[in-house]
Parts: sequence; structure tokens; C-alpha cells
Amino acid sequence: MLNFFLWFLFVCLTANAFADDSIKLSKQLAAVVQPEPIKRVNPKYPMKAAREGRAGWAKFSFIVEKDGTVSNVVELKSSGSKDITKAAKQAIKNWRYEPAMENGEPIQQCVNTVKISFKMEGGSDGVRKKFRKAYQLAIDALKKKDYPEFERLKERLQSFKYRHIGEHNYLQSLLALHAEQLGDSKKQLAHLSNISFINDDEKSQQFKHSVLSNRFMLAIKLSQFKMASDVYQQLMKLDINSEQRQQYNNLMEKVEDLIASEKAFVVAGDIGNKDFWHYSLVRNEFTLTEISGRLTKLDVRCANKRHVYTVENNNSWKLPSAWRSCDLYIYGENNSQFKLIEHGQKT
Repeated sequence: MLNFFLWFLFVCLTANAFADDSIKLSKQLAAVVQPEPIKRVNPKYPMKAAREGRAGWAKFSFIVEKDGTVSNVVELKSSGSKDITKAAKQAIKNWRYEPAMENGEPIQQCVNTVKISFKMEGGSDGVRKKFRKAYQLAIDALKKKDYPEFERLKERLQSFKYRHIGEHNYLQSLLALHAEQLGDSKKQLAHLSNISFINDDEKSQQFKHSVLSNRFMLAIKLSQFKMASDVYQQLMKLDINSEQRQQYNNLMEKVEDLIASEKAFVVAGDIGNKDFWHYSLVRNEFTLTEISGRLTKLDVRCANKRHVYTVENNNSWKLPSAWRSCDLYIYGENNSQFKLIEHGQKT
């Protein structure tokens, strides 16, 4: 079964070659100036996790205020251990920074992300026997396309409140495979993006390349170009052959050309069962349209500005060019869906 699990993640989507040189876009999108930390409180290792030797991680977005305090801490992703996520979030709230400055004045720094990892020496990243058994049965159900049985087993796997990192990766890979079978590229990408890489041996590096390659192709397919750029940077750090490297470079140039063009592109948004939908802009003018359900607010966080807006269908925004590296956090009722249109560059 493990071979089947690895086979799925090793599927590399092929793409046409276009040209060379894709570095400009990646540098442009990564140009976020971070404030200087002056006090970082270490999180307390949750007692239950420590007793179990359980590792985990959580990734957050937060704002550094003009006085250097931290506010609006938002969980982006985690390994699924609620106690570890809670401990990490509590620590971040107590951090202090030297605030960012603009024209000699302190400003909010609104695009800040951090990933906090917990791991004890001699701890476990592995998969418990009960979890592995349920996982293997779920794989069998997927192979047979027995979806009622798969749903039952999925709920069983998700009921493990405190998951080890290995278990988290198994679950996300399983859910990605299910999404692929259903033709749901959005969910497939979301689950692949929740897989973390914990070892550096050769087999783990092959696994990492496979996951990143799939993320990269899906991000481009879904017009998630900032995500594609971030994944591209990770791919370039891997020990891959020249042909693969050239293929990724060619695809990134194609993405760069599209972003610089007058052509609008559309991204499908879905709140799902979460509190918000997160998206990183690559342009400064966008529209929210075809809203199904109810969106309650739009939180725009840029490197040096932050604004919160109400949302109505077909609302448009044109952000000043001085607002750099902007992320959107769109809040709404569960399962609300919409389209986000990034408008083309006018010549």
C-alpha cells in the first residue's frame, strides 16, 4: 500500500517547453521586507505531545503594529495537532519587533508569515499501527471506488485529534488522491500543500520533488501564480536534472508573460468549512463576482498597508502601486463560493 501511496505522489505532470529565464517574477513576488525581531518567546511544548514524543508544526500570518507588538494572528496551515497549534499561536502573540519604517515613520507590517515546528530528540514522526490500518483500508476503498466506505474511513482518520507528522502526511496524500479521482484540482492542490517534509535522505528528497512538482503544475493550472512562484523557488533548491530544471524555468517564463499581459485571469474561491479563503495577489486590480453564499469581509494585508472592506457581488478594487506584496483574506459563511478576477495590465 505504501508503494501505491508513493506512486501517486511520484506522478509528474508533463508540460510544453516555452523559453528560458524565469527569475524576474520570483524575485519580484518575494520582495517582502520583514521587520526586525527584538523578542521572540519560545512556545511551550504541550505536555501531552511531549509525553508522546509527538512532533508537529503550524504556519501563521500576523501583523506587526507600529509599536512593534503582534496582532491579528491567523492560522494558515498546521500538521493537525490542535495543542501544538495553540501553543505556537500563544507564543507569537508575545513576540516584539522593531517596526518597519517608511519615510522615517513606523508603519504596520502586514505580510508576515512564520512556521513553527515542534520536535523532541528521539521523538516520533511515524505512523501508529491503528492509523496505518485505517489508512490502508481507505486506499483499498479508493481503488475499488467504494466512496461510502472511504468516507467512513476518512472520518476515522480525521478523528485522531493529535496526529504525528507522518500521519498528517498520509492523511493529506490520501485526501489529495481522492480529490484527483473526483477531478477536483482545487482540493487536490490544497491537500498537497499541507504535506510537510521532515527528512533529508534520498527517498525523502524524491518524495519532496514529486509533491512540489504536482503543486507547481496545479498552481499554474488554477491561476495561483504567487503560489507557483513560491513552489518554483523550492524546486530550484532541489538536486534535479538539467532537463527538469529547464522545464520549470520555461513554465515560469510563461507565467511571467501572462502576469505582464493585458489578459485577465480568474481564480475560483471557496470558503469551505474554514473561517476564510487566502490568496496572494500578483496584480493590483481585482473584482469579486459570482458570489454564491455570503461573504462578510475582505481583509487586504500588504507589506506596508492594511485595510478591511465589506463585500458585495461585483465589487472591484484598485490598490495603489505603493501597496506592495498584497494578500487577501476573504471571510464568509461556510461553503460560500465566488470568482476572483485579477485584471490585466493596461498599456
